[in-house]
Amino acid sequence: MLLLPPTSEPQDHSGTRSAPRTGRFLLLMSAVVLLAIFGGRRILDVPPALLPPQQPLAPLQYDAYATGVTSVLYNSDGQIEYTLDASAQVHYLDNTTQLQSPLVRLYRTSGVLWNIVASSGRIHAAENGDAIQRLDLQDGVELFQIDELGRRMSLTTEFLSVFPDAQSMSTDREVTMNTDSLQQTATGMRADLQQDQLTFLGQVRGRYEVPSSQP
Repeated sequence: MLLLPPTSEPQDHSGTRSAPRTGRFLLLMSAVVLLAIFGGRRILDVPPALLPPQQPLAPLQYDAYATGVTSVLYNSDGQIEYTLDASAQVHYLDNTTQLQSPLVRLYRTSGVLWNIVASSGRIHAAENGDAIQRLDLQDGVELFQIDELGRRMSLTTEFLSVFPDAQSMSTDREVTMNTDSLQQTATGMRADLQQDQLTFLGQVRGRYEVPSSQP
């Protein structure tokens, strides 16, 4: 019979020998955690010279904002030439002004010549001041006027440019005119505000209805 010398660690099938292995495992995990902490700190502590340069903030593109705006322009005789209302406006550094829900009233000696409403607009100011050189109106543009007899005429389009100094208006979009007896569409229009004259430029189509003589 061969007798084996006793081992230095008693064998225990109940699992008591796992204690030393558990201790070594905890020591190993502690080393890994410390390495991660100090290694991460070295990664985070990057010298400033190695950091990417900070990008400068973009300058503001506007310098004024207002709500509930009303502007009145007078001619040289002290009479109102036009008024401009807007629910909000933003003035940009390129000397343009964005308008929200503008309402323009163009006047003549006898009273209001045209009322113009739109969803939005943009003022292009003159280079030598704040006078309006051109006013672009867009999205649901409607012009209307009522004459001395109470007859209403309206024009609708999607874009319109108003030139206050030249007292004119123009568009290259489709425009529709409606009166009590006439409906007319065209592509492009020019309006002379001094002469109170409209010129339709092309593809003019219309329908005229004779007013009924019955009361």
